[in-house]
Amino acid sequence: MDNDPNSPPPPPQQPSLPWRIGAAMVTGFVGSTSRLFMFGANRTEVHGLDKFLETLDRRKDPESRERGLITVSNHTCVIDDPLIWGVLPFKYHISPNNLRWGLAAHDICFTNK
Repeated sequence: MDNDPNSPPPPPQQPSLPWRIGAAMVTGFVGSTSRLFMFGANRTEVHGLDKFLETLDRRKDPESRERGLITVSNHTCVIDDPLIWGVLPFKYHISPNNLRWGLAAHDICFTNK
């Protein structure tokens, strides 16, 4: 550990409470809107959802994660992640620790590493 008083503080283990509340509200709204779009305006068929949900449930606690989770889309677009949220049950929409949006992931985009 660096004892230099001029060095920046280490990044927090998790975002602040206001950030987490805001993130839950945004992901809940975006997930619900995506779900409405995916199932209300389209005919959506999901394969392997049970296995994906099991994987998300095992990763619920960030401290106990043993490996990463990669989701792949077949084209370049930042809307894919939120559309994937649309097929998840609502309880996953309000759990931003288990969701990723490549456009603004706090542990990737907002670090001083």
